[in-house]
Amino acid sequence: MKTMNQMNDQYQKSGRVAVITNMFGIVFSGLIFTVLSMLFTPQPPWRDAALFVESFHPLQTATFFCGYFLVIGSLLTFIVLYKTAPENRKIWALSGLVINVVFTAVVFLNYIIQTTYIPYLANNNPPETATVLPVFTMANPGSFAWALEMYGWGGIGLSYIFMAFVFGKSKSEIILKTLFIINGICSIASALMTSFDMNWLFSPAGFVSLIVWNLLVLVIDIFLLKFFNLLKQNQPA
Repeated sequence: MKTMNQMNDQYQKSGRVAVITNMFGIVFSGLIFTVLSMLFTPQPPWRDAALFVESFHPLQTATFFCGYFLVIGSLLTFIVLYKTAPENRKIWALSGLVINVVFTAVVFLNYIIQTTYIPYLANNNPPETATVLPVFTMANPGSFAWALEMYGWGGIGLSYIFMAFVFGKSKSEIILKTLFIINGICSIASALMTSFDMNWLFSPAGFVSLIVWNLLVLVIDIFLLKFFNLLKQNQPA
């Protein structure tokens, strides 16, 4: 059987891998491939399916492929936080993990649509493209895909609020708790705003919110790396 020290070492390594996976997703999905696509293969402002098909390029799907790393990293991080949570806070950790699993599935479904079904429609242009593609492509501000995306991440944000209560009273843990709650509030608020007006996502306010959210998650990951680095020495041997 593994000793407590060996288990803590395993959790430390798993936590670091999870966070680094999430950071890879943030950098490449939210920044690098988004910028490359805008510079070299931009989609014009949404008009109809025909214009989308005409302007489609595989590079436009790269940001969604990298999005898999974002959601996988988030889920793996929550698994490690659940495993390392003190017994008296386990219920908060379990609640956060279950909510994260549910809404991760929603985001995954959307990314499968964006990386598989949308390219199929764009490359083959079957008869249903004119009616189906506007419903599912995220190039259309009014698509069902944006509802999946925003409520998926809104739900993941809710999981952050629950998971925030597993952290203790050290300075770094108080910072993490605060950042988790802020992330949750911002994510839920963005989902609710999308219910009232989906067009806001493509407005300057939506663009700024996207940048702020990505930076916030990146800062959280930096503090999580520190948290997992200290995990072994903070746990009883």
